[in-house]
Amino acid sequence: MILHRIDASVSGEGRETEAVDAIEEALTGKLYWVVSGQTTAKPKNDYFEKAGQIVWRHNEDRFRHAVTENGLLAAVSDGAGSSGMYCGAWAEALVGRLPETPIASLTSLNQWIDGFWQEFSTEYKQLAAGDPGKNSKFVREGSFATLMACWLEERGNEGLTLHWCGYGDSPLCVFGRNGERVDLIASHPASLRALEHDPHLLNWKDLPEEKSFRSGSVDLDGPATVVLASDGVGQFVLLRYLAEKLARQSAEAGVAHEGPTREFINEFVHLIRSGNSKLADLARNHMDNVGPGFAENLANLRDSLRSEAEFLDNIRDNHAAGLLPNDDSTLVMIDIHRSPR
Repeated sequence: MILHRIDASVSGEGRETEAVDAIEEALTGKLYWVVSGQTTAKPKNDYFEKAGQIVWRHNEDRFRHAVTENGLLAAVSDGAGSSGMYCGAWAEALVGRLPETPIASLTSLNQWIDGFWQEFSTEYKQLAAGDPGKNSKFVREGSFATLMACWLEERGNEGLTLHWCGYGDSPLCVFGRNGERVDLIASHPASLRALEHDPHLLNWKDLPEEKSFRSGSVDLDGPATVVLASDGVGQFVLLRYLAEKLARQSAEAGVAHEGPTREFINEFVHLIRSGNSKLADLARNHMDNVGPGFAENLANLRDSLRSEAEFLDNIRDNHAAGLLPNDDSTLVMIDIHRSPR
């Protein structure tokens, strides 16, 4: 039986920085998990003038983590502020209405969205009714957001299973931990190349497409860290990992990479050597600033989630170092530990 403390959280409701102070913890006998998350607006935020007043652009990312009957659900949704209307509210609807059971197919995704899209559409059409421009854009374009969600459940007495689904480019990374050694065991998207293309997004007015939906499951039998993030922070985590792995490979002849790391390393090397994109520039910056090791990088990120101020400082520092794009940043980390009992 899973024990838990502190209730569910939904965060990211339009303030410049958002925080979830609660940390949820559960024990499964052999393995237990701890989850926390934060979101903040881009380090160099945009603003505009309205009626002589400066109005700062809102952070349209949302996230949630909640205790369920079977374990935990967690999600990140990145509202696309450059297209459509009320994208932050749509992102909030997506994470806030997630079911407690995994979404494993496109049919399940579509049936789930069918349960609330009309209510959302009606509410925000009424909100925009007094502004013909807003109303027209909302009806014409709808609202856009990514979704990355996962469900952590007990697997008998054998361990835990992580079920996940993704639509768009908000990444999921699952790392196995063995002391100071950290290895990538699952990832979405499954390639760096996918991070360089404009993502397909969920919109209440359009049917989701098979080619844009991904889902899977991972059995976890030991210590692990699960990262759900908006695209910029997810890129940061993955590039930090690959830079550390490549530096170690260069320093220690014969180091072999297994699982998804091997293909990611090949792509990473290609980006560094001949890439001509913003992601390639970031990859080169990461390789030039490898740092103390990926386990410590994860620890620093984990520590920054203790408060919104610490998370904002971390994001600003990494952006200033050229390691993180100027974008809204959202991160949820689930750490799975082995109980000493």
